[in-house]
This record gives sequence, structure tokens and C-alpha cells, in this order.
Amino acid sequence: MIPSNKFRSTSDVRADLHCHSTASEVSKLGVQRSAGLPECATPPEEVYELAKSRGMDFVTITDHDTIDGALEIAHYDDVFISEELTAWFRGEPQAVHVLCYGIRPVDHEWLQAHAKDVEACAEYLHANNIACALAHPFYAVEAPLSARHRRRLARLFDVWEIRNGSRAPELNMPAAVYIETHGGTGVAGSDDHAGVDIGRTWTRTPAASTPEELLGHIRAGRAEACGDQGSAAKWAHSALAIATRSLLADEGPEAGAESAPLHLISPDAVLRLSERVVSEGSDRTGEDGEDFTSDDAEALLRSWLGSVGIGSGRELLELMKSDEFTHGELARRARAAHEQKLALATTHALEAADQGGEGLLGVLGEVFAAIVPVVPYTPATTFLAGEKQKLSSRGDGGPRRVALVVDAIGSMHGVSHTIERLREIGVPGYEVDVIGTDAGVDRRLPAVAEVDVPFYEGLRVGVPSLPGLVETLTEGRYELIHVASPGPAGIGAALVARIAGIPLLGSHHTELVSYAQLRSGSEQITNGMRMAMALFYAQCQVVLSPSSASDESLAELGVTAERIGRWARGVDTSRFDPALRDPDGYPGEIKVLYAGRQTKEKGADLLVESFLAAHDQDPRLHLLLAGGGPEQEAMKERLGDAATFLGWQYGSELARTYASSDVFLFASETDTYGQVIVEAQASGLPVVAVDAGGPSDLISDAEDGLLRGPSAGQLAEAVLDLAASPLLRRRLASAGLASARARTWLGAMEQLSAGYDRALGITRVRPAPAPAPSAPAGPTPLVSAA
Repeated sequence: MIPSNKFRSTSDVRADLHCHSTASEVSKLGVQRSAGLPECATPPEEVYELAKSRGMDFVTITDHDTIDGALEIAHYDDVFISEELTAWFRGEPQAVHVLCYGIRPVDHEWLQAHAKDVEACAEYLHANNIACALAHPFYAVEAPLSARHRRRLARLFDVWEIRNGSRAPELNMPAAVYIETHGGTGVAGSDDHAGVDIGRTWTRTPAASTPEELLGHIRAGRAEACGDQGSAAKWAHSALAIATRSLLADEGPEAGAESAPLHLISPDAVLRLSERVVSEGSDRTGEDGEDFTSDDAEALLRSWLGSVGIGSGRELLELMKSDEFTHGELARRARAAHEQKLALATTHALEAADQGGEGLLGVLGEVFAAIVPVVPYTPATTFLAGEKQKLSSRGDGGPRRVALVVDAIGSMHGVSHTIERLREIGVPGYEVDVIGTDAGVDRRLPAVAEVDVPFYEGLRVGVPSLPGLVETLTEGRYELIHVASPGPAGIGAALVARIAGIPLLGSHHTELVSYAQLRSGSEQITNGMRMAMALFYAQCQVVLSPSSASDESLAELGVTAERIGRWARGVDTSRFDPALRDPDGYPGEIKVLYAGRQTKEKGADLLVESFLAAHDQDPRLHLLLAGGGPEQEAMKERLGDAATFLGWQYGSELARTYASSDVFLFASETDTYGQVIVEAQASGLPVVAVDAGGPSDLISDAEDGLLRGPSAGQLAEAVLDLAASPLLRRRLASAGLASARARTWLGAMEQLSAGYDRALGITRVRPAPAPAPSAPAGPTPLVSAA
């Protein structure tokens, strides 16, 4: 028992003016009730003991609309009875919390009877000389407060809570600034619900020997707000402590460190929990449900304790109540455990891929286990970011913010080029931040591992830490998340979007299912990739596709037609130009060019077979290859002196190679678009391509290029036809150039902007597109659809 009559002998005194006990029983959040958790689980006597042990000279309990908790400790001389009154603007949906200090039971009864009229309550408090403070003034208890409501509150209450220990500094600051600039008194309290932070936030006044003197100082404005403020970690730990007190209350001191088996916890239940915490926290309410039960809550709690190396619920509470405890240190401990486990799961995933997919299901379990340490922090961080955003709304007229999350754009492929152009040109009406683990993005995520993608030499992908991804996406004030691929960052971003309730848009760039089949030869890996992509795109409100062939691929993955939009690509005709032709700078009488990655999925074998078949009949042909990849050495061996490998080319060098060639040969059957085809057309090259994927949209056969079946004989015949007819080459080149000039990057970004509008439900009148530049003199070409 702590003596009740030992007051501080110094020139000031302290009191935590906002804390709760078990009398604050019923939670407003449905998910909290579903999990069997009360609003607060700290017995009143423990509230008193914690407050005194942390140097509080006076103690009170401010439970929600009840004084039962305070009455249990009212026999102490240094205790005064208080409550947190929920008072409403008469006839309106807006309500506020008013901290009423030093009240009698009769005062409590009157205030509760008149709680639907905040003005009547304020008049009663002032008339009866009752000290009171407006709690967390910028928090919407029910419907959001307007400026009119706050002006009225400023006239009703001259004491505001400006330091609430559960709210982050950014959320406390508006109230502090208001009191500083408009006058009034600021007080502080921990707003503790979990028996963790009582007395760590407090109000200081001049010396007082009784509660009445303390409250007199507050009424007179002689008070100062002191102590800790809140954070996402503090919110997460409060939830953990409430759950521990409620669900593990019967554990004895001998309780061990055994955690619940992960198979007892459904990942989907954890995801729904996170969603409900954020949405119900934002709405300040929620219905009961059975999608997350008290058994789920206990299993998750035990697994979390084991994942961070804490032996029992009792050990957790003792840790949190110790003088050395900091919320930041425990959060860092959980994050370190997450990153260690995630890096190990990544290693095991690579090993499973090397073994043809054996053990991949076990790896998924490891990934979930790696996420468990940071599960409490994800909704807390998301909710806090949402609260901050409410205080700094975008307003009308400014560009909307989009997070474009990418994986492995440091590698050489079409997605990287598209992202480069997007950053150069911009998206009309939008401010886009490119986010990923690669260097050169706008906001770089820390990676727990950088790994080589299995079966794809030279392609590296980063695996981001989930807390870093959550913080970046939720604190960036983004109204839309755009995911460009189902890589580690993209999948993580899709989860964050779902939890945060941020609209999600996906763009389809690569036929990963076909790639997995071609490169691994494993049906298990292929089916796993198909399932992963289907789940990935199922989260997206809109999926942007570059071609009709990609539309069909998305349909096979379960994406309905009404969710598919078009985002084609453009070409820079100021960069790719027939005028750059320098035929003497490259070997061969008739130069056949291929540009891009030299890989199986790009049709490396078919390219070699087609060219060699044509070369056997016309030795004037010489193959130029700009690019590189894992098949390069095998291709060199087969092609011999009939080909020249130029390596990766960039900028003007690549443009000159295009313009200096005579025919472009493209043998890929898996391209979603075919950017190199448009670049070849813009450079004045006639194109021969397989009639599959994106090229089928880009070329009208025999009009602005030649489309053939995936046969070496058919492709070779088309190359020979062009080699034999300069007139045919010129005709197709002229028409192809006109087609390319109709495909501008500005037009592509307008399409992307329209896709963003669609995902956000925005309707706007768009200007007619500018006419394409005139084609050079010659036959009138047919301009294919963009």
C-alpha cells in the first residue's frame, strides 16, 4: 500500500488528469468486442499504485461516462473523483469528450442526464465551480467537428487537453497551437487504457496540499502540460497489454514461453483484424462479428509473445511497467525479429525454387511467421497516418498523390523504361512517387534481402521490411496505390492498401505465368505463380492492360472485363528517327536487328532458328543483337559469324543502331506490348513479328509490318521477302512510321491518368488528343489502334 498523505514537498505538484480503469468497460469498436476485449482492463487500485509509483502527487480516474472506478479509490486523501463525459451538440451528430474533475455523485448524475446538450453541461460545470477540460479537441468522437463547432467549444471551455499521452505530437499540436495563440490553459494526461503509461504524461501546477487546491490552480490557469506523447508503437502496445490482461489474466507466475502454433491462426483472420481496426477506428464504431474471436486474439497474442522472445503475458506487463521501458525499444525489437525471419524465409524460398517448387507451402508459413512480430504495429501505424491526414486535408484543386510501387526496375526491361518516361513526363492531374527497393526511385525502401530471381540470371529483386513499407505508404498522404508487379514490394503494397482502405490499381506488364513455365519447367512453380497473380490482381479495383492479348491473360486470372482498362505505351519520335541512319557503321549487307533481352521467354531459340533459316537462303543477311541476357552465350555459339552482339545500348547509340538496320525481327510470343517494335517503326524499320501478345495489336499485317505464326519457317520467309524487295521494305517502313507517330508518350500518360480517375471514381471532361505529326510523303498508311 502506498501512503496517501505524502505529498510532494517541492514547489510544484503533478497529476495525470486523463486515465482509465476497468470501469471503462464496453469498447466502441466491434472488433475489440468480438475479440472479447474491454475498453480498459486496469483495476482502479492498480491505477492508483502506478500513478503514485511514477511521482503523481494526486490521482484521479476519468472513465467514460462513469465514476465507478474513481469511487473505488476515493478513500485516499490524494484522490479526486472525475469522469470523461461524452457530451453532444444538441440535435447534431457531433460529440466531444469533457474531462470533469472533482465531481460528486450528484454532479455525475446531472451531467449524464443532460449529456445530449454540451452547452448545458458547460454552463452547469462553470456555475458549480467544477474544473473541467476539453479532451483531445481535434479528435472526432463521433461525426467530425467543423470550424463552427470548435469556435463554440473555445467559448465554452477555456481549459483544453493539449498533451494527450496516447496521441502523437502531430495530433496534439493543433490544440497546443490554438491555446498558445488564442489564450486559455493547457493540461495533460496519459489517456491510458492498458495500465502501461499511467503517470508518464501529467499536468504540473504550483504547490498544493489538497486536491481542491490542485483544481483551483487549474481553474485559474496555473497549469503546464508535461510528459510523453503518443505513437503508433504506444497504440500497439496498449492493445497488447489490454489483450494480455483480459485473455491471459489467469496465468500464474510459472507461465512459460510456449507460443500458440501458427496453424491455429488464420492469416485471413489477421488481415481482417487489421482492416477492421483501421476502418472502425476511423469511424469510431463497429458491429460485432465472428471473423475474429477471442480464441483468435489469444492465439495471435501468444504467437506474438513467442516471436519477440517474451516468455509470458506476465513478463510483458512487467516489462512495460518497468522504469527502463520505452515503446520505441520494444517496437525495434519486434521489427528486428521480423526482418531476421523474413530474410531467412527468402533464403528458403530460393532453395525451394531450385528444387522445382518442393517446400513452397512451408515457405509461405515461414513468411506468415515473419510477419507476426509486426502485426500489432501495422494497423496502428496506418490508423495514426489516417488521423494525421484528416488534420492536413489536400483540399480542392491540387494534384492527387499516387504511390507507384515497383520491383526490380534496376534491371533492363520495358517496365523500367516506362517508369522512366512517366517520371520525365508526369501524369496529368496526379503527383506520382515511384517507390521501391532499387536505387533511383523517389522513395527508396530498406530491403531485408537482395536476391537473384530464380531461373532469371541478372535480375535482382529486393525484399522490403514490412514496417518500412507501411510507414512509407501510409504517411505519404497517397490517395491511390499503383502496383506494377507482384514482386515482394508489390504484394506488400497490396496488403497495405487493403488494410488502410486506399484504392489499389494494378498494371500488367509481364506474362509471369508463361515465364515461370518456360524457365522452370515445373508445373508446381507455374501453378503457384498463376495462383499468386490471380490473388494479386483480385485486390485491385482497376487493372491496366497494354493490349488485347493481355486482356485475355487477365481474364484467365479471373479479372473481369469491367475492371480492365487500357494503358498502352508511347515512343519518343525525337529520339528514334530514320535520319540517324549510318549503314556503314555496322557489319552486313542487309542488317536484321533484334533489340532486347536474350532470354527464353523472348523467343531466343525461335529467333536464332528463324534467322539461320533465312541466312541459309540469303547470305547477305547479318543479325545484329542489341541487349543481353542468360541465353547470349548459347546464341553466340549457334549464330557464329552470321551475327554481331552489340551488348546493351542506350540513348543515341541505340537509336542509331535501329535507324541503321534494314529489318527488325521479333520472335517473342509472351510480350504484353512490344515496346521495341514501336521503337523500330519510329526508326523507319519494317518489322517481322510473331502474331501473338502485344505485337498483334501494334501491327496490321502487310500494311505496317508482317505478322507470322510462331514458326521458324514462316518468320524466315517473311525476312526473305523483305530482303528481296526494297520497295516492300520502304512501304512497310513508311506505314510503320506513321503508326509509331500516333503512339505518343503524352497520350500514354493521358490513358494512365484516366485509369487513375477510374480507380478513384472521378469523372472529368478531357480535352481531345492533339493530332499526330504528319507522316512523310508516300503511301497513306493505316494507323493502328493505340
